[in-house]
Amino acid sequence: MDFEIHPIFKDPDAVLVYHEPVPEKPGSEDFERIAINVLERLQIDVCGYKVAIKPNLTSGEHFADPDTGITTHPAFVGGLISYLKGHGAKPGGIYIVEDPRDSDDFNPRHWNNTGYKEMAEATGGKLRCPSTYYCVKKDVPQPLIHGKRNVSRYAVDPDTLLINVPKMKTHNLGITSLCMKNLMGLDDVFERHYCGQAWHDLPADRVHDDRPKNEWMDGELHELWQTGLAYRLADLAKVIKPGLNVVEGVIARDGTGFNRGRNFPLGVAVAGINQVAVDSVASFIMGFDPQNLIYLKIANKAGLGNNDLSALHIYIVENDKITPCRNTLSIKSPEPFRVIRDIMGDA
Repeated sequence: MDFEIHPIFKDPDAVLVYHEPVPEKPGSEDFERIAINVLERLQIDVCGYKVAIKPNLTSGEHFADPDTGITTHPAFVGGLISYLKGHGAKPGGIYIVEDPRDSDDFNPRHWNNTGYKEMAEATGGKLRCPSTYYCVKKDVPQPLIHGKRNVSRYAVDPDTLLINVPKMKTHNLGITSLCMKNLMGLDDVFERHYCGQAWHDLPADRVHDDRPKNEWMDGELHELWQTGLAYRLADLAKVIKPGLNVVEGVIARDGTGFNRGRNFPLGVAVAGINQVAVDSVASFIMGFDPQNLIYLKIANKAGLGNNDLSALHIYIVENDKITPCRNTLSIKSPEPFRVIRDIMGDA
């Protein structure tokens, strides 16, 4: 679908790294301001289309605190919606699509204590969970694992612009959990458990369910597990193609991706039209080489995007102007992120 964006960022290899200084514990106004400012720099206008926003809110009802650093902050999404309402979004046509509970059932999601219910009421956004009723089956071209995916109809509706808004964080299996992994939340709630599916691909004689992984899983086996996840992420990315990706790194997080980890007040948003390119730049900011990340290598091989930083065009904002980033080291986090994998040999 066609929507307006700054001419520079029509290039799938172009990525904007937007930064503002923030306090150690940013407030809602910081998240909202940075969200609005990044869309302003991108010059987004959605030209009368409906919009579906996909944050990372998996198990948000469980964490029940928008300030954990684990999920995309509701004020960031609220800022996006405020901007979009004034720049072409169809009235009453902005949807927030995610499963805030991550459970295999049709029970209504209440969104309590996630901050999203209050934000949606304030902005007019409509909360939707990708339960089977809201999903459609799509064929996967040249599948690696899945021949079909049952995905949220909001994600593939030709009259809807999908904006992918993951949290900048690490993950115990994916290593970085960004745009590609965030799409898992658009799969049917009964089918989205890719980590568990990939687990069952592992050789049965090497898996020991009765002992902690850090007593028997080595790096080689963990990479094999990563590969199973990566194949599934690539298949899903062949079906769901966001028009825009915006990584929320106002507060970023390392560790397992969930309870164990540290928060980094980076004040960063990373944006572009190609999710592999955006994931590659965001991963570099976090301290990882995108050419060494299994899911990005597989995505690149599948033709989904470029994970070679030297071939990407990274832009920053200087003096309120879009400027090529001439020193990539300047965009890196002052401290590299650590991943807690819970395998043998890890600290």
